[in-house]
Amino acid sequence: MQRPPAHKLAVGLLAILWLGLIGGIVLVWRNDAAPFEIFAGVFWSSVWYFWLARVWLGGPMAIGLMRKALLAICPIMIGGSAVAIGITGGKVYPSQLIGIAAALCGIAGGVLLGREDVRRWSQSTVQATVLRQPPDGTAFDLRAAALRQNKGMFGCLMIVIAAVVLIVVGVIGEMLPEDRGVNAPDYIAFMVGVVLVVAIGVAGYIRINLQAKAMGVLAVTERGINDHPWSRLRSVALSYAGEAAIVDGVRRYPGARLDLSLYDEPDELHLALPNDANLHGSIAAALATHCPDGVFLGWVQRTNETRPVR
Repeated sequence: MQRPPAHKLAVGLLAILWLGLIGGIVLVWRNDAAPFEIFAGVFWSSVWYFWLARVWLGGPMAIGLMRKALLAICPIMIGGSAVAIGITGGKVYPSQLIGIAAALCGIAGGVLLGREDVRRWSQSTVQATVLRQPPDGTAFDLRAAALRQNKGMFGCLMIVIAAVVLIVVGVIGEMLPEDRGVNAPDYIAFMVGVVLVVAIGVAGYIRINLQAKAMGVLAVTERGINDHPWSRLRSVALSYAGEAAIVDGVRRYPGARLDLSLYDEPDELHLALPNDANLHGSIAAALATHCPDGVFLGWVQRTNETRPVR
C-alpha cells in the first residue's frame, strides 16, 4: 500500500510547525544564549524530529499520540495568543503571528493524520510476525510475549524515573534564590538528569531486547522439545519460585521456567518463560498432550537454580 498524499502533507506541516516555533523564540530572544537554553533547544528539537520520523515511518502509536497532542495543544496556543493580543490592546507582534501560524499547521496536520486512508496505511506498515506452526505440535513465540510485557512495564518505570528527576530538580530550585540565573545548580541538575534518563531508557530497551531474543521460540511436538528428542529427556517440568496465586480466576506462577532433565547430561537445563499466565497454560497443555507417559511432571515449586537451556 502506497503512502497517502495526506500523510506526506501532514509530516511536512509538522516539520514547519517546529521551525516556526523556533523562529518565534528567536524573535523574542534578547540575551545571549546560556548553556541551559541551548541544551533545552537541542534536546526538544531532537525529541520532536525523532517523533516525526516515527510518524513518517507509519508507526500507529506515534501517529495516534501525535494527533492527540496536536489537537489538544495547538488550540490552546491560539487561545493564548488571542488573550495576549487582547491584553496588549490589539497590538500584534511577529512572534505571535508565527506562533498562530505554527499552531494552524499543527491542527491541519492532526486532521490529516486522522484521515481513514492514513489510518489504513499506518496499520499496513505493521507487519505482524506469524509464527510457523509445526505439523505435529505447537510453537510458542516467547520472544514476542516477553517484548510485549517487558516494554510496557519498562515504559511505566521510565515515567516514574522522569517524574523523580523533575521533583528533585524542583526541590533544588526551591532552595535557590530567585535571581540565580540560567547557570544555577538546578538547571545543571536538569541537564544531567535528562541525559541520565535517556541513557537509562536506551540501555533498558537494549537489555529487554537481548533478554527476549535469548528466549526465542519454544516448540513442543511429537518429536520432542526444540532440538531435544523425547528419547533424551528423563523428565520435563514447569517450575516456579515463590507462591502461586489465583488472580481474576487464572492461576499465576511467579518466575516460571521450563526445566529439562536429560539422560546423557548430569545437569538440569532450564528456559525462562515470560510472565504470562495464559501462555503458561497453553505451554502446560501442549506438554501434557505431547510428552510421553511419566515424562511431564507438571508444575513444581523450586528451591534451587540450575544452568540455562541451550
